[in-house]
Amino acid sequence: MKQNEISEFYDEYVQRQIKTGANERLISLYKRLLNGGLNTDSKVLELGCGVGIFTKLLAKKVKNGIIEAVDLSEKSIAVAKNELKHKKNIHFDVADVVKYKPENSGFDMITLMDVIEHIPLEHHAELFANLAEIATEKTNILINIPNPQYIGYARINHPESLQVIDQEVELFTLMQHLEKNGLELAYFEKYGIWEQDDYHFMVIRKKRNFELKHLSDQRNFSEKVFHKITTKIDAAKYR
Repeated sequence: MKQNEISEFYDEYVQRQIKTGANERLISLYKRLLNGGLNTDSKVLELGCGVGIFTKLLAKKVKNGIIEAVDLSEKSIAVAKNELKHKKNIHFDVADVVKYKPENSGFDMITLMDVIEHIPLEHHAELFANLAEIATEKTNILINIPNPQYIGYARINHPESLQVIDQEVELFTLMQHLEKNGLELAYFEKYGIWEQDDYHFMVIRKKRNFELKHLSDQRNFSEKVFHKITTKIDAAKYR
């Protein structure tokens, strides 16, 4: 499928995104980012921002930092710009996220929230090579995708619910892309929003050399006491 055909689909998808708004899925992802360290000074690259629904959530927290938001759909970006025109720390761009070279650098987070399943699988190698180039040692790449088994089920039972490109992103293949580009999976969560286990959330970062760090050295006095007490209690349960 040609890129202009994909962008035309998402141009027409604008009203549906606006109507949906900040649904349970996006709010749960926003909370995950907050737990992962999103703060007022964060620098965030949002790839596949659509009409800016998630961008608006990010902007609630990122007051002094920078949000750079990108989407293939020109109409989506126009809506997002208009909705968030009062936010001076947000930069929007119309571009292919696979090849995108950001205006800023040194991002704390790069987000692809329900994006990569809509990018043709044959372009994933180039996508992850580009992500590895953009990311620094401090960058967390945050990816949310539908469970590939759920996509497979929907393809058979509810094909009308799928978008113009909606593919199963298998974890084994994803891990191969990470390994090839010096990236590693730091966190993985299978969770449910509308169906049991219908989504996968993951945190990816540049691969790091293992360093021996004693956890006890990183705890303060009260944490050491609490850890010691809870360990004794747990040990007593299994005697």
